[in-house]
This record gives sequence, C-alpha cells and structure tokens, in this order.
Amino acid sequence: MFGNHANREKMKNTYLIAVVIVAIVIIVAATAGYAYISSSTKTSTTTIPTTVTSTFTSAITTTSVITSTITPTSNTTSPTGAPVSVTGAGGTLIYPLMSAWEFTYNQLNPNVQVNYASVGSGAGIQQITAQTVDFGGSDAPLTAAQYAALPSGKVLLTIPESASAVVPAYNLPGISNGLNFTGNVLAQIFLGNITNWNDPAIAALNPGKTLPNHAIVVIHRSDGSGTMYAFTNYLSDSSTQWATKVGKGTSVNWPVGLGEKGNEGVAATIINTQYSMGPIEIAYEINNKGLISYGAVQNAAGNFILANLTNIGEAINAGATSLPAGNAHWTNVSIIDNIFNDKAATYAYPVSTLTYLLVYQQQTNLAIGTAVVNFIWWIVNSAQSAGSSLGYIPLPANIVLIDDATLNSITYNGVAIH
Repeated sequence: MFGNHANREKMKNTYLIAVVIVAIVIIVAATAGYAYISSSTKTSTTTIPTTVTSTFTSAITTTSVITSTITPTSNTTSPTGAPVSVTGAGGTLIYPLMSAWEFTYNQLNPNVQVNYASVGSGAGIQQITAQTVDFGGSDAPLTAAQYAALPSGKVLLTIPESASAVVPAYNLPGISNGLNFTGNVLAQIFLGNITNWNDPAIAALNPGKTLPNHAIVVIHRSDGSGTMYAFTNYLSDSSTQWATKVGKGTSVNWPVGLGEKGNEGVAATIINTQYSMGPIEIAYEINNKGLISYGAVQNAAGNFILANLTNIGEAINAGATSLPAGNAHWTNVSIIDNIFNDKAATYAYPVSTLTYLLVYQQQTNLAIGTAVVNFIWWIVNSAQSAGSSLGYIPLPANIVLIDDATLNSITYNGVAIH
C-alpha cells in the first residue's frame, strides 16, 4: 500500500500546535470575513451592513479554534515529500466548514494546500465530471443522467462528509426566530399562491403573532444548488402541486422570486431586504446572527421544529440507517424522503440533508491521489466535531464505516492508496 498507517499515529495533539493555529486563524479569519462579504455583495443590489463582517469573522474564528483542538495526524502526502496542491469545487452548503477544514489541515500538513471553490453543487458536479478538479462537492446525489455522463470506465465515489439543514430564513422587522411553517404553506409561498405575510394560512400557524400587511419578497438560488435540491425535495413531498408543477432538483424553474448566486448571495439579499424570505443552509444564519431570522418547520409527528444540532442529528440518525456503498449509485438517497412520514422521529427537523464529496476511484496522479485520500480521511475520522458551532452534524458511526471502506477502495495503478 502507498499509505502508512503508522505515520498517521506519530503526531499527537500538543499545546504548541493549538496555540499557533489559533493565533494564525485569528488573522486569517478577518481576511475570510472580508472575502465572504465581498463575494456576497457582488450578488446583491444593495450594500451589506458593516456589522456582517464582524459577525462572520467571529463565527469563522470560533469554528477554526474548534478545529485546532482536533487531534493532529501526520499524513504521508507524497512519495517524495514535495508540496502538493489539491483543488476542489462544489456546494456552498459546506463552504463555511470546508474553509475551516482546509485552513487547519494546511497548518497540520504544511506541504499540502487544499483549495475549495464555493461554486454550487451543479458546477461542482460539472467540474469533477470534466476532471478539472481533484474532488467535487455536492449537497445532492448525482442524478441518473449525471452518472451516465461520467467519463467512460470511470467510477465516481460518493462520500458523505457532513450533515446540515436548510431553513426558511426571513427578514421581518420585529419578528425573530421561530415563525411556524408547514411544508404546504412554504410550497404555496414559493409557488406565488401566498403573497402576503399576513395571509390567513400563515396567521393560523402563528397565533399571537402580529404579521405585517406586506408583500413577501421571495428569494431563491439562481445557480445549480444542492441546498435548493434539499428544499425542493421537501416541497415536492409536501405539495402535490409543487411536485407536478416544479419538482425537485439542483436547478428548477422557480415560479416566483429573485435569484441570487450561492447561499452567500441569498443570505446577503435577505439581510438587505426587509420582508424577504428564502431557503439557506443554517450556517449562513448562524454566521449572520441577529441579521437573519429563520422559522420552525412542522415534521411528521406534527411538531414545529426550529433547527438545531440535536434535531438535525435526530433526522440524520433516523433517515440514514441504510445507505449504498460508496461506489454505488446514490440517486435515490434522501434523508428528507426517509423521514417525511416517520412519526416516530418526534423531534427530527424535516429539512435535514447529507452533503457529499465526489472522488474518482481510480486516481491518475499518486501524489495528488494520496493527498486527497488523506485529507478526506482526516475530515471523516478526526475533524467531524469542528462544525458543531455552525450547525453541522458529525457523521453517525455507520456512515463513517461506509466512508472508510470507500476511501480504502481508492487506487493508483490498481493498488490501494490508503
């Protein structure tokens, strides 16, 4: 085998490493915050308040400090020990956590530079299909058509990397977190059938709330998006009208609303637009605490659930008991479908989803292939707790076992890398 298991156990967690990483993270986090806000501003027609910068910086700093307490591992990244650059691209749902992972991993393994571009799940699948990146990221499994479009003779592996939730975010003056929604009411809003905040259907779910007599400004993604795949999956389960008229997918024809690029763009537009509403990954609400609110969604048991670590975890544990092997087709895998009618999952948040990394089983470059395998192995086995402060759920043990078996199947010239 090309890898060396002993090397992975040589380096133990030390106080010095933790202090160095934390110090560097504080500097880099400020830069990350500025970059995030600059990116979001490009997709919005208005200027984001300067308070967003400090909010985002604080969230990333916290996340990065958490990753610095992860037990470091020394990885053999290249047969020669030469520097290796690994590129990835894909979903924006995982980006806040991925940015912390790639930074911390580089501190632990200075010869490896991981660069992940937050371009959306659709673009991530396109780029890994074209083999222009070393790994892809998607918050939705490949469709049958996407599997069929893969290079001839190539096996693309699906590796769950984390789990999170999509929440109905909104900007309503005087109303904070906790406005209640059902799946059908959300579907009617995004179909354009419910157009006002004080519509009787919304009011009936929120007794005692004074809802404004103001039009709902609907926001959604303009690019191919796994976050939107999860949201439209839930709407399709909840509404026959939505299922037949729009359906589910990373890209759909939205009946109404303003499209923005990335979770970053949707979050920025909601921040800047009173009376707006749109689906975002929960980390983007946490990053912008106080600037974006989000609602509770009714689950199969009839409970209105405001997403948090516990109830997202319950959804994943209930919905991921049986999953395919990494080299199989994952087209029909859906945590949302699996728990939609599960009344026993009393407190599960119903719009919870896995997020995936996509890697070719047969690697063509030993140094890059080894670096990719070691990085993902570290994510799966050592770095899962890093995202807790941002609403990312550590993978259950059964998924870790599947991931490890998948990673052990990756080869170079017919020989297992790990």
